[in-house]
Amino acid sequence: MAPNPLIKPRAGAADLTAVQATSELAVGRNRFAIGLIDKDNRAISSGTVRIEYFKVDGTVAEKRAEGDAVFRSVGGQDRGVWVGSVDFDSAGPWGAAVTLSEPAESPKAARLTLSVRDRFSAPGYGEPAVRTASLTVADVAGDLARVCTHAPPCALHELSIDQALEAGGKPLVLTFATPAFCTSATCGPQLDAALQLRQAYGGQADFVHVEIYQYPFDKQQPVQAAVDWKLPSEPWTFIVDRAGMVRDRFEGVAPAAELEPSLTAVL
Repeated sequence: MAPNPLIKPRAGAADLTAVQATSELAVGRNRFAIGLIDKDNRAISSGTVRIEYFKVDGTVAEKRAEGDAVFRSVGGQDRGVWVGSVDFDSAGPWGAAVTLSEPAESPKAARLTLSVRDRFSAPGYGEPAVRTASLTVADVAGDLARVCTHAPPCALHELSIDQALEAGGKPLVLTFATPAFCTSATCGPQLDAALQLRQAYGGQADFVHVEIYQYPFDKQQPVQAAVDWKLPSEPWTFIVDRAGMVRDRFEGVAPAAELEPSLTAVL
């Protein structure tokens, strides 16, 4: 399973380099994440970022949307991505023009080539959550180390996904993450963000963590739930309403401050 990496330094002398941190884009609503790197290969986490989106048809690029991006950090101020929201109105080739403005400096620009699909592989906005089983603490006789690589193992294994999605239940915050084997180093902090939300909303919503890999985890055989949800990367967090519909989806870095409005909207 391909990682959703934190943006790593790349060689090059460009004043600004933009790297896509979203594994797939699709027609409709998208949470678009990028990393920004300066000419000295340092990650950029401050300033004002504006993104313009262009539909490409041959040699013609037509501007269709634009918006600001916000830096989202998990596990440290300099560890994160810039996140914007965009609606793509058609599939095919697109482009993005990124402008970074910082105090007392001239604006810097970078461009990205994008590919927009007809639909997401993992459940999209407004689509039904996949009612699949996932291991619980009861399935492993109380040995949480067999279902969780967080240190220490977390308490989000009381319910399986299908149990949490039973009719009449609570909204669900579902996190797929493998803290001990995450190739992007974001799974542990992302799970911590879900645990932080649970402290505030544990009585109003269900919280479920699913490891990406089967025990023993180092063999890296995906669990059936990750296969059923068709995850293109890790980690992922989904906000599911009482009717079992996906209302929001977050790939990679998404701090509690970003998750919370989506959760409160379905309570």
